[in-house]
Order: sequence, then C-alpha cells, then structure tokens
Amino acid sequence: MWTYVLFNIKSNLKRKENLILVVLFIICEIALLFILNTKSFTESPYQTSLGISIASVLQKNDPKLYQEFMDEVNLIRQTIDKGEQDGKEKNWKSYCEYKVKVSVLEAQWYMVTSNMPNDSYFEHADVLEELRKEYGLPDLSQYEKLIVQKSNNDINLYFCSMQQARYFDYLLKHDLTPITYSYVDASSVSLQIARYILPVVLPLLVGLLLFQQRERRAKTEKTILTISGVKKKYVRWNLISDVLFVLLVVFLPILVYMIVLVPFKGVSNLIYPVLYYKPGFTGFHYWDTQGLDHIELVASGLTNMSVNQFTTPGMELMPLWQCTLFVTFGLVLSTTFYVLLITVLSKLMKNKYLSLLVFLVVLGLCSFASPLGNMQKINTFNPMSYRDFGMNLLGTSYFGYFAGIVIVGLYSVILYLVSKWCAKKVRV
Repeated sequence: MWTYVLFNIKSNLKRKENLILVVLFIICEIALLFILNTKSFTESPYQTSLGISIASVLQKNDPKLYQEFMDEVNLIRQTIDKGEQDGKEKNWKSYCEYKVKVSVLEAQWYMVTSNMPNDSYFEHADVLEELRKEYGLPDLSQYEKLIVQKSNNDINLYFCSMQQARYFDYLLKHDLTPITYSYVDASSVSLQIARYILPVVLPLLVGLLLFQQRERRAKTEKTILTISGVKKKYVRWNLISDVLFVLLVVFLPILVYMIVLVPFKGVSNLIYPVLYYKPGFTGFHYWDTQGLDHIELVASGLTNMSVNQFTTPGMELMPLWQCTLFVTFGLVLSTTFYVLLITVLSKLMKNKYLSLLVFLVVLGLCSFASPLGNMQKINTFNPMSYRDFGMNLLGTSYFGYFAGIVIVGLYSVILYLVSKWCAKKVRV
C-alpha cells in the first residue's frame, strides 16, 4: 500500500502545474510573514489600565476609612503611571509586575462593587486572592461599606482584569517578554499561517491540486478495480496519498520557516500563554450573545479577549505548543474533508472543471453563510464555520473547537462512505 501511496505523492509533486501552485502558495506565505513581521513593530503589548473607580464611594459613610481608601487609590494611580512609563520604555519585567498588581486590584474592586449574590460567579477569585497576598497588595474589600449602591454595570470588566492578572503573572514566572498579535518567530509562525492564510487558501489549494486526479488515474483505476481484494482498499489508498500530498505541501514550508527563524528568535515562546475557550474545547457550548450585535475584542499577546460578552469567564491559559498541536489536528481534519469532497464530486461529474466549479461554489456559499463573526446556531452544522480552527479554539468564533472536530469529522465519514459507493457503482 505504502508503495502506491508514495508513487502517487511523487507523481503529484513532479507535475508542472502543481509545482507552480506550490511556488505561488509559498510566495503568499512569505509575503504574509513579511507583512506580519513589519506590523508587529508598529504594535505594542502595552495596554492602559482602567484603575479603581471611586464614583460609587461616599466620604460621609466613614471619613477616616475614606481617607485610607483614597490613599490606596493614589498609590494605585502612581503604580499605573510608573507601569505605563515602563511599558513605553519596554522595561517588560517591571511592566508585567505592574499589570499583575493593578489587574488584581481592579478585579477585586469589581467584586466588591458588584451586587451579585453568588460569589461563585467570579471565576478564579481564589487565584486572585493568592496573587494579592503574593504581591503584598491591600485588601480592598475592607472599604465595602463606603459604597453607596452596588451594581453590575462593569461586571464584564472583572473577567478581563482577572485574565490579565493571570496572563501577566504567567509571563513573569516564566521569564517571558510580552509579544503582540502579529508577532512572528519559530514558535508562532505555524499559528499565524493557520489563521491568516489557510482558512481561504487551503480549500483552493486542495481543489486546484486534486481536481484532475480522476482523469489521471482513469487508466490504472479500471484495472485495479477489477482485482479482487484491492477494490475495497483502493479508495483508502487514494485518500491517504491525496491527504498526505496536500499536508506535505502545507506543512513542509512551515517546518522550513521554523528552522530558519530559530537562530533569530529561538523557541522560548513555545511555552508562551494563549487564551483558549475551555467550554467550547470540552463540549458543545456557545457564547451567551443575548443583546449583542457585535463583539468587542482586545489583544492579549497572540490571542484576543472579549470585553463585551461572556466568553471571557471560560477562557483558560494554554502553552503555545499545545495550541499549535490542536490547531494542526483541526487542519488535518479539514484537509481530509476537502480532499474527500473534491474526490466525490470528481467521481460524480464527468467534466473535471465542472467538479472544481461546484467544489468552490459549495464551499464559497457555506463560507458566505457563516462569516467569522456569525452567531446563528444553525451554522453549527456548516463545515465552513470551522475553516479557522484557531479561532474556534481561541474563543474568537461563536462555534467551539469540539463542535468543529465532531461536525467536520462526521461530514468526512459520510463523504468517505459516498466515495466507496462511487468506486463500486460509478464507471470510470
């Protein structure tokens, strides 16, 4: 079997039209990496802190306690001023320490001023308390009686501050420098290509590389399908060879980029923290989008964090190398789905150009029906809702990673069974 698979891969690589496509694909990748690298110099991991709001605090409740509170607020403001200066001067260790301290205090103050009856609503409150003690920060809960009226107007900001505190504490303890959303090095290059190029280019690449396979294999297929015992394995052999061929075209250049970039920036960022959406990773789970007409995001390193909806409570930290592995698995599954779709269409249609057109139109319509900001649950069953497994994993898509694996996997199984039926029923 493997001899046949290797033969198919070598034959595909030798074809002039395929080589042209591969070269164009690599040129697009290099251009993208150059653009991202240039953009990263204009971006900054520096983020302004909101500080502590005193709008709901009254002096008359306890003048002495109020003065103590204002002293703490002034110290926090001084910390913010120094931290902002450290960020501008790229003194990242001091900047990270400042972000942890202020984020912990912001999150604690949001808890104090909230009228939520259940403290369990505040995710990782125990972690924040540990950080407060570790960094020697004041306990703002002692000033609770100064508050005139509690509300939940800023409740979402608790989650943002909580995640920021954990994120920058991780950077400090692992001696990592804050990086930006467009940052490119040996550790992040695969993730950048996966989310900026492959969602659009991968289906195009599969279609253009494989739409002529039926015609090329016509003569050998007629003979092979008459051999007893081989017919059942033939579909599987072709699927494996086609998928491996596309994966070779996609991942071999990425591997080369990683090797080239290692001497310049190293691989220390393999353990860099990224925020992923845990409920969507472990099961079928959707955002609470009630009352939302758009999603407001703020960059946190290589990932985005929402500030106006409820994915943020479910966000957890994951090292970049794990994120890359999960996104890669999703890409392999997507590649398998695309390969099976073009294979089935090529079998059912005599004209190869018609099969390619139908392939592109079907995927194009599915993509149009489910734009990346789409929030309609019906698109759970749309395979193109998962064309960017990076977004599904990292919580910037309404649809979760787990749902994508199940749905795309299910479609792939169905298409595989149809391709086996085609091998039995459709004459070449």
